[in-house]
Order: sequence, then C-alpha cells, then structure tokens
Amino acid sequence: MGPGYALWRTSTFGHLLHFHSAGIPVTWMLSSSGTEATIIFFLKFAKAWSLEIMPAIIMSDCDKAQMNAIKAMYPGSTLLLCWWHVLHAIQMHFCMEEFPELWKRVCEWVKTPDQLKFDSWWEEMQTDPSVPQSFIDYLKVNWMPIVPLWSGASRQHHTIFQEGDTNMLIKA
Repeated sequence: MGPGYALWRTSTFGHLLHFHSAGIPVTWMLSSSGTEATIIFFLKFAKAWSLEIMPAIIMSDCDKAQMNAIKAMYPGSTLLLCWWHVLHAIQMHFCMEEFPELWKRVCEWVKTPDQLKFDSWWEEMQTDPSVPQSFIDYLKVNWMPIVPLWSGASRQHHTIFQEGDTNMLIKA
C-alpha cells in the first residue's frame, strides 16, 4: 500500500477503524433507521474525527440513502458498488437454477475488466432468445444507468480491488 491509502474496517466492537486503529463507533449508525439524514449525521461525525482523510473511492451496497449521503458528504469521491451486493440483487430477479449458464455469464459480465467483452456480452444477452426479456428489462432499468458504479470495466488501475471487492473498504 502506498502513501495516500487508508483502509477502513469495522472492528468486532463496532468501531470504524483505519490503519492507525483510531476508531469511531458504527454500531449506532448500523442499528439506526438508515435514513439519508442519519447516514449524513454519521458521516459528518466520521469526517470530524478524520479531517485529513478525503476518500478517493468509497465502496457501498446499493442502498439509495447510503449512496445519496456519501455523494453529499464526499462529492469528490468515486462511489462504487460492492460486487457481492450487485450480484445478490441481480440474482433475486431470476431463477439461477433455471438459467445456470446465464448466471455464470452475469457473474463474469459484472466483474470483467475488459470493456469490449462487457459490451459484447451485454449485446449477446439482449439478443439471446433464451434470456428472459423481463430480466433484460430489469437490467436496463436498474443497472445499465449506473454501469460505472459496478462494472469491472470501470475499475481499472485501482490496486485496492486486487485485495477485496466488498463494501468494507475505503481508499483515501
């Protein structure tokens, strides 16, 4: 890890820790209402504790309140979505057991760093008669407008993603 990187994690005691092990309590935030206002309040608190930290990249799940709060508090940061959460949300919209090859392709499609493959696989899915149109429509409405937040093709030259692909990391 080079200068300018800060890894944050949640300790077993519910504290947000960075590499210096200074912490702030997150248990309250996690057990709160989860509204945008609550998350902004928490982020203001976190920001006050770490004025020197300005995250370059923040990885999150696809919670709209959380995403809006992060954008409001750290407008200069890049917001990315956790692949586990993206794939979990997608799998809830079709039966993986009935479409195992489609599921395998979707998992590859989400994570591929190759933009040409990403685009080609998307075109193939849209024209493949074995892919349910309702699934394509779901992707068009919910995921294609925010491709830069979740596509592996959008995550080039970020070494932190070689270490993990969950929403437990913040790169500063």
